[in-house]
Amino acid sequence: MRLVRAHIEHFKLLEDIKVDFSTDADKPLTVIRAENGAGKTTLLYALLWAFYGMEGLPGEARGLRLTSAAEPAGIPVDVSAMVEFEHTDDNSDITRYRLIRSVVETPGIGDKVDRPAHEAPPRLLRITKAGEEDIPDAEALIGKLIPPHLRDVFFTNGEQVQTFISRVSSQVRQDKVHKSIKLLLGLDEMRIAADDLESVFRRLRQGAAKSGGSDTLALASTLDKTNAELAAKKNEAEKLAERIANMTEQKAKWDRELTGLRGIGDLDELNDRIEKAERAAEAQERSRHAALVRMRNAVRSEACSWALMGENLEKGMAILSGLADRNVIPGTSVEVLTDRLDLETCICGEPLTAGSEHRSRVEALRDDQLRVSENRQRLTALLHTSRHAKASEDARISQDGDFAARRKQALGEFTEARDLLALTAGNVDQWKERRKLIDHDRVRYLTESLEKIEAQAGGAQSELWGILARIDVLNGRRQEQDARLDDAEKAARVSGDLILKQGVARDLVTLAEGTLKVLEGDYVRRVSDRMNDLFMTIVGSHPDFEAGVFQGVHIDDSFNIVVDTAKGRSLDPDFELNGASQRALTLAYIWALMEVSGTTAPRIIDTPLGMVAGGVKTRMVDAITKPTHAELPDFQVILLLTRSEIRDVEELLDERAGVVRTLSCSKDYPVDLTYSWEVDHPTTRMCSCNHRQSCQICARKYDARHGIEFRDMEALV
Repeated sequence: MRLVRAHIEHFKLLEDIKVDFSTDADKPLTVIRAENGAGKTTLLYALLWAFYGMEGLPGEARGLRLTSAAEPAGIPVDVSAMVEFEHTDDNSDITRYRLIRSVVETPGIGDKVDRPAHEAPPRLLRITKAGEEDIPDAEALIGKLIPPHLRDVFFTNGEQVQTFISRVSSQVRQDKVHKSIKLLLGLDEMRIAADDLESVFRRLRQGAAKSGGSDTLALASTLDKTNAELAAKKNEAEKLAERIANMTEQKAKWDRELTGLRGIGDLDELNDRIEKAERAAEAQERSRHAALVRMRNAVRSEACSWALMGENLEKGMAILSGLADRNVIPGTSVEVLTDRLDLETCICGEPLTAGSEHRSRVEALRDDQLRVSENRQRLTALLHTSRHAKASEDARISQDGDFAARRKQALGEFTEARDLLALTAGNVDQWKERRKLIDHDRVRYLTESLEKIEAQAGGAQSELWGILARIDVLNGRRQEQDARLDDAEKAARVSGDLILKQGVARDLVTLAEGTLKVLEGDYVRRVSDRMNDLFMTIVGSHPDFEAGVFQGVHIDDSFNIVVDTAKGRSLDPDFELNGASQRALTLAYIWALMEVSGTTAPRIIDTPLGMVAGGVKTRMVDAITKPTHAELPDFQVILLLTRSEIRDVEELLDERAGVVRTLSCSKDYPVDLTYSWEVDHPTTRMCSCNHRQSCQICARKYDARHGIEFRDMEALV
């Protein structure tokens, strides 16, 4: 999929903006130059709205007006976004579409706005040589071409670049990585197939259970209830994780806004203290949780059994060893008697001919010994098992210490982390109370909002942990119930035909799950390898350089992105990477994901080079704008850049950009803009100036210092 052109009308300050996008495979880059507040993010949101409607906008923006705050109250405004795009199907046939979304919005007093309660679906037209034809279910086709769950991959603003896989909880990051890989690589379709096979298997199993009688039917019913609860909990966990991600994103935005406020008491110092303390608290919470997990696993371990019952277990082993020393076990008298009967000669030399009284007595003795042989076999097995268990326990003690020592260490780590967490939390609360005293309406609103969302996010996270714990319990219960039902079906002698069908269905489910796991693992490895190449190139690191900070990055089995450093250690992407490295990491992941998937799609990024300078900036632009080649799918890059971001990468843009346009806003006159537009309200215009030019629309007072050439003409597009 490639964007061809767009026409935005009355969306915020974009009253009438037309923009073309580069579709040249040799120059896949489109650059929209615009300063802060000139409309870059608004253009991004307008495109999001065109494809996804209000649901595509950030959570806090969905209830706000789409029109400019300068529009008079009570007068209806037609808001619309038209996007033309091309899609190449599996047969290499190119189809052009025109997407149109519109709404009539009536501004009210203040921030109130009146628009339809239910958003109308967009109109999608297929453009052919014969004309245009409507696509009946536009949203379904759009959802297939550019899935809503992946909008953060296709449409990203500079701040979200840092929060897509960093500055979020590890659970949210893992969920985002896993979900984006499944969706973009098409693994969700295979998951649906596996789920369908699972449903078939359950129906066959239910039929087999019915034929086995009331006992098997009851066990099958219990298993079905467990499966239903497990599916519901997994769905609940997925929705809750997405909710936490949204709250985390919103909290980050409010935090940034609050941090950006200046000159209000000691706000900067308080923000810095709170941020550092919250980071420390998160690390302490991870330590506390890790210690709890170790203690929980220790209680469930065999080492705990030895610690609690070691004395009795050793007494039992002594008894078994005594039996072995006296040759009571394993016991060989049965074999001796059997041999004598076969030879028809007793150990005393007397013949054991068939029918003789002596042979009858020996046969009776052999039968008596056979009856006690089974018990001796069990005692022999118990002796070997106990000796093996004791040897394993001795090895654990020699390596890691006994259970009491490990418990004491974990308890100490837990207590230390808990106490530090309580102290840190107390400091955070104290500093937040001081911050609330600052007499500023916006600051007060932000601090109150942050308090609310922090409480909500904390409650949601606790709820998620509870659900995940319940899922673990249900998984164990399901395995146990599954095994019991298998045993019951065998005991009930269920029809061989039903068992055969059930077995085939089970094998198909196992095959689908195994195939899915193999494919997912292969895709993850390929994305991980490509992400590592891109990241290390952008940050200018080499894994063999001992003094380097970065040794590489990879995606582990839990879908967490790990940043490797020296001596086998790793860095926390949230707190131990600077802003430039966080952006590099996320862009490397997104680029790797789309390359491996073979997806031809636009990658639209607003302000990607903030906090990036020098060689990192040049390498980042080079990496994300490099033309495609035979090993990579076609792609399209649209960068929304400020003049400062463009500085020092002009030559790369000369080489890579097929289209460059400039957005400007009338509000910047007379402080920054050189010329007045003679308008009575703030509005945005687009001109055809590239990154080296300016005109009467976009000229700014400092352009001459940066070698930007002035064209004495208006160049509206």
